[in-house]
Amino acid sequence: MRGRQSEQHRQEQRTEQSASKKILEVALWGTIFWGIVRLTAHFLNLTPYGLGSFARPILAGIDERSLAALGLGVIFLFVESLIVSAIFSTLFGKLRVWWSGLVLGAVMLLVAGFFFRIGNWDMSTLSTEAAWYLSYGLFIGMTLTLEASDEE
Repeated sequence: MRGRQSEQHRQEQRTEQSASKKILEVALWGTIFWGIVRLTAHFLNLTPYGLGSFARPILAGIDERSLAALGLGVIFLFVESLIVSAIFSTLFGKLRVWWSGLVLGAVMLLVAGFFFRIGNWDMSTLSTEAAWYLSYGLFIGMTLTLEASDEE
């Protein structure tokens, strides 16, 4: 009886470590891929918000287009991705619906819109930001949902 409980405890720990590693991996690759997409969209003037805009809370007088702002923006995007992935995994990890990632992206867009005054955006900025956040939410949602269903 005791051996079975010990084995079950080790298996739960492995599952928990696997989930943590997957969340970290999703945050890393999401930051890399969607960071490049955001840099490209900003370079092509599709959005006024580059990677440096993620670091606005601590920039205090530093130009958002500087190398320091870019580095801080990447770090902030990674931390945001890590937090959002952990929250999604906790709340919706076992939910097997493809559109849960869209809901995640829409919530992320609303939160970002609150901080960046979504009411002042023109239609082109709104559509670019909506596409970026919805696709990023889909990436996080579908990847974590697929991993959760593969583990079962």
